[in-house]
Amino acid sequence: MSYVSILSPKLNSIVCLACCLLLTGCAGGPTPATPLPAPRILELQQEQTEVPRYEKFEIAVMLEATYDNPYDARQVALTATFTGPDGRMWVVPGFWDGEESWRVRFTPSAEGEWRYSVVVRDRYGESEPQTGRFTCLPSDRHGWLQVGHWIDPAYSPRYLVYHDGTPFYGIGHCIAFPLMSYGWDERTGFALFNTMVAHGENMLVYWPIYSNPFFAARYDRYSVPDMKVIDLVVEDAARKGIHLVFTIWNHDLLRDETHPWSRTNMGVWATHNGFRELVSLRSFFTDEEAWAWQENLYRYIIARWGYSPAIGLWQTVSEIEGTNAGMNANSWHKRVNDYFVAHDPYRHPTTASKAGDAWWPAGYAVMDVAQMHSYDSQNDAPGTGPLIARWTRRMWEAQAKPNFIGEFGTTNQRLHPELLHNAVWAALSAGAAATPMEWNDQGSWGRMTEEMYKHMSDLATFVSDLPLAYLNPVPLNVSVSVKHGSLSGWGLVSADKKLALFWIQARNPAMGENVQVTVTGLAPGEYLVRPFDTWEGAYLAESRASADHSGQMKLTLPYFDKDIAVRLEKTEP
Repeated sequence: MSYVSILSPKLNSIVCLACCLLLTGCAGGPTPATPLPAPRILELQQEQTEVPRYEKFEIAVMLEATYDNPYDARQVALTATFTGPDGRMWVVPGFWDGEESWRVRFTPSAEGEWRYSVVVRDRYGESEPQTGRFTCLPSDRHGWLQVGHWIDPAYSPRYLVYHDGTPFYGIGHCIAFPLMSYGWDERTGFALFNTMVAHGENMLVYWPIYSNPFFAARYDRYSVPDMKVIDLVVEDAARKGIHLVFTIWNHDLLRDETHPWSRTNMGVWATHNGFRELVSLRSFFTDEEAWAWQENLYRYIIARWGYSPAIGLWQTVSEIEGTNAGMNANSWHKRVNDYFVAHDPYRHPTTASKAGDAWWPAGYAVMDVAQMHSYDSQNDAPGTGPLIARWTRRMWEAQAKPNFIGEFGTTNQRLHPELLHNAVWAALSAGAAATPMEWNDQGSWGRMTEEMYKHMSDLATFVSDLPLAYLNPVPLNVSVSVKHGSLSGWGLVSADKKLALFWIQARNPAMGENVQVTVTGLAPGEYLVRPFDTWEGAYLAESRASADHSGQMKLTLPYFDKDIAVRLEKTEP
């Protein structure tokens, strides 16, 4: 046990020496055991007195407390309570930065004056609070992501919005491996994020602990260099409007050589997961001391990175059946999910996944955003559209929640961009809250190419003025005449039935001429018909059509080669 004063390295050693004399006596013999004093907050250091809305406010905290390990919240825990102009209180955990300071990071959500108080707790009690204040200024930021109806009951529960209510549609892909490998410099940040922004992408599935395993050596000590890289990623993503699907447990961290997947994809429990120093992998999912240290880890992640609007979703585990959780998979996942729901002050939505094309009702019941991985059509570019649409629609029907395909892709790069193209358009038209996330590993699974990015950019153009959360859409009934039997279509229509979109895919390119489509579920009246060339990324000539008294409309589509998207906009009140 040590009595620690966080002032400076020199003063620290002086206080520790004084503590040693207090505990052992000047002559070297033990003194009667006496309680040490309660912890104290000595000083709060805030660099900012003003901070723009939805940007980071940070405090360095100098404190005295008694503990052995600053990463064990059972021994020492720093907590700040922020009170906004509207009177709402936000309880935010602090963290030890691993070097020289305790810190609190916070993102204000409302303009005006904010007040805060900071306390530290150890085994001898809780400190008196120390207080401060700052002013939140206007900004053009929108904040972190939320499920639509959390912000406004009138918004759809199946789509995401920003905290300020601005609609959001996720467009992105997966990069599990080091972002530095795509390029980084101090002036422009991460080259990957720059490329994404240039092509309309705003979402990235990110495996921070795979790239920077900050608890690889010890479960109770964290690697500062690795955490600093994650800091850089989160801060640069926030600046550029990229929202991370921040993965806590990638499956191989919780897999050993006894798992069937290890025949082709060895797990890294023995080399990259410091929890091996505490328990066996079998015990990790059930042991209470292991859970206590998991809570410490999750608290730390929330404290250090949860402040950022760049945290789009917490992905508690990726492909859970790729772990050794076995029969404990559902109960352990629920426990982790529930921790983030209960302790994250910003309430970033949660998600998790099974592996390719596996249904997970127990998981969907507790997570905020339903997710599937889908690889069954990785060698069939035309077949990817129907497969993605079916899974998307099935998730839609199972839970009134946002959903998306968290991984898909192919090792046959010749199938791109068509495979990617079909996936993203099928998901949109079937009701996904984000594009399917194409898997990239810089090896056999490839990287996003300029041509693939172009298709993401085209989709971004189409959805840029579609506020799906506001529209609160439902599936649109789309049918193609019998003579066009090799075509398939999916669509959505707004709650008021006055705006619709649909996508038609031809399995054979020659089928895209004189295609007749019937849609039902519209409000009766006249509509502007806006076809969109999904391969050129541009709207075609507009026309007009009417829905009859039953809400049915029949259309003949302009010629298309492989597929086409159409918007229908009612022109009458």
